[in-house]
Amino acid sequence: MKNMKNTKNILFGTVLGLFFTFGILGTSCSKWTQPEAEDYYEPPTESYKDNFSDYFNSPHKLMFGWFGNWAGEGGSMGNALMGLPDSVDFVSLWLCFGDLNEAQQKDLKAFQERGGRAYLCWTARNIGEGITPDHMIENGEVIYRDSLGLDDAQWRAKFWGFEDGTRDSKLEATVKFAKALADTCSKYDIDGYDYDMEAMGDLCTSADTSLINTFFRTLIEEFAKEGRHLNIDIPGGTGWLHYYDMISDDVVKNTQYFIWQTYELGHSGLNSFFYTSSASVRAHKPHLFEEVFKKSIPTATFERAVDKHYFLEQATWVPSFGMDFAGIGAYHIEYDYPDASAEEAASIGVQTGVEYPHVRRAISIMNPPILK
Repeated sequence: MKNMKNTKNILFGTVLGLFFTFGILGTSCSKWTQPEAEDYYEPPTESYKDNFSDYFNSPHKLMFGWFGNWAGEGGSMGNALMGLPDSVDFVSLWLCFGDLNEAQQKDLKAFQERGGRAYLCWTARNIGEGITPDHMIENGEVIYRDSLGLDDAQWRAKFWGFEDGTRDSKLEATVKFAKALADTCSKYDIDGYDYDMEAMGDLCTSADTSLINTFFRTLIEEFAKEGRHLNIDIPGGTGWLHYYDMISDDVVKNTQYFIWQTYELGHSGLNSFFYTSSASVRAHKPHLFEEVFKKSIPTATFERAVDKHYFLEQATWVPSFGMDFAGIGAYHIEYDYPDASAEEAASIGVQTGVEYPHVRRAISIMNPPILK
């Protein structure tokens, strides 16, 4: 922020002024809290859309969240992307495997038209995990898994074609799996995939890292054709960085964002995890650290109330090593939808009756309006 020109400062002042007008005061979102509202949301004016387009395309600290319990248009705005504050940059749709219903498709489209991005997200530790159907066509005949009496691993091996267990068959199946996932993103115009890298299986295995890197490379190649991206998220403790070690340098360079599950880390913990510890992110790939850190997003969790305070602490983090990071995020960002109690609102500096109070406060901390 400190290196921005005056024109950008004015832009941020304008945009964040709009953010406070339409967000903190809650004036434009009052209808959204009604499940049976006739209109899903009030279409913003052209000048408002232009300002936010400029905001999303300008240098600023990003706001991210893993969004769970997604229902889409028509229900509570706490389960809809359009219920998020306008200046949330992107979300990962936690445990969304594709196959979007009409309500989700409408919500996604409106969210993207506003400037937001959304990614599929789950822990695909095994080939085909998440999108393997319960049937296949073989020799013109529909065959269902149940009719064969196969367990999950056996069925995946048969469906994706690595029954013989050879390395070549697994590589071919990995490419097939990645292309199928990319096709799903293309079908629903989803912005890409966030790979939750925290469990081992027949795809994510330290015994043969060529499999997971083939998966990543195929996604990157397929996504590049239509402007989509791969993100990778990894637990935020040094004991988990063996997953980071598995990722090839070329994949690291072509991953859009690295999202770290630093749920219980404040300022000193973040400094240690990323830089000062002998087992830090920097220590694992020192030749890539500056590039990786610029696209790193530390996160807190809203799943446990006791850890929620780390979110605003991360929003105020200034790395001790003099580098800048991409932004912050939260696991189950939708859990911040209910307005805060009077005591909690006062403690974080927002008004009562405001949806997503912590998220709005963090955005304003990281990207404060500059009045001229």
